[in-house]
Amino acid sequence: MRLLLLILLITPCFSTTLIIGASGAIGTQLTKKLLDNDIQVIAGLRKTPLPAHLTSHPNLTQVFGVDCRNATSINELFSSNPSIDTVWNLAAPLSVETSSDPNLAYDVVVNGMSRILSAMSVHPNAKIILFSDSIGSYGSSSPREGASARWLLDNPTQDPGSDYGRQKRECRELIRDWAAAVGERSSRFAVIPGVLHTDATWGAGTTEYALDAVKAAKDNIKYISSVPLNVKLPMIWRDDLIEGLFRLTLAPDSELNEPENGYAIAGLSFTAAQLFSAIKSRIPSFSYSAENVRGPAAAFARLWPDSLSSHEAERDLKLKATFRNLEDVVDLLLENAPKINEEL
Repeated sequence: MRLLLLILLITPCFSTTLIIGASGAIGTQLTKKLLDNDIQVIAGLRKTPLPAHLTSHPNLTQVFGVDCRNATSINELFSSNPSIDTVWNLAAPLSVETSSDPNLAYDVVVNGMSRILSAMSVHPNAKIILFSDSIGSYGSSSPREGASARWLLDNPTQDPGSDYGRQKRECRELIRDWAAAVGERSSRFAVIPGVLHTDATWGAGTTEYALDAVKAAKDNIKYISSVPLNVKLPMIWRDDLIEGLFRLTLAPDSELNEPENGYAIAGLSFTAAQLFSAIKSRIPSFSYSAENVRGPAAAFARLWPDSLSSHEAERDLKLKATFRNLEDVVDLLLENAPKINEEL
């Protein structure tokens, strides 16, 4: 609490934070975190409203019809809300979804970012853009352990091995160039690992295999793994991720020492074999198959690093993940799985 008060005291007053993609698994929780800390939030939404427990908050404004593929909707959003000074762009398909329709993903992710930046350029209050990068930005030449955001910037021509990663790189370049060209603007990005949570539904990304496995165990269904058994992937409990994104949002530029204000948000790492073993120790009937694993998820899992660096975020954001033990995370997932199944 004392750290949060210190951050708020030394941080310029953010009048309004816009979140594009506010209805997603990360966006909803980031919206709540900001609202709980008395920050005005505008949720840029296409159709889906935010949960009822958020919609009554006096600091929240929901704006519908906002589509990253439609420049008019973005421009009207900024024109109608000139107080916007900070923007989180969370709109992006997941890795496997991008591989199935890369052209659509490009229009949402890269062209969408370009449209947002274009609108921000003509609104003098809109000074900070934040972007959700991903472990999908790393390729086979990246460090296997302790991969940092800085490494991505130091190796701009490395091949991430996917449209997903290449699109993320283009967004980093767009926000960097925008901040440099417009003047008195700031760009920031967070490299996000696989996100573990207890929501009733989730997408079809590579790291979501862990959530699928827990649900299969609770439903007494044999799980067919989409990733190889012995490939380690970086993950994070969502509460820890949201804390990191919150701190990155509020941090003064003077406290951010990494190039282009980019930070990996690290949690824990584990293999599918370790996860399945932990599940089976709690649910002995759990069964799975991981033979001849193929497909985009398996390919991505082999490309991505085993772990992310926590050093930079600990130093500059004073961030340290609370959930770093696989056993604790499995307990949390299993405890909430009955609730998940009831809501589906």
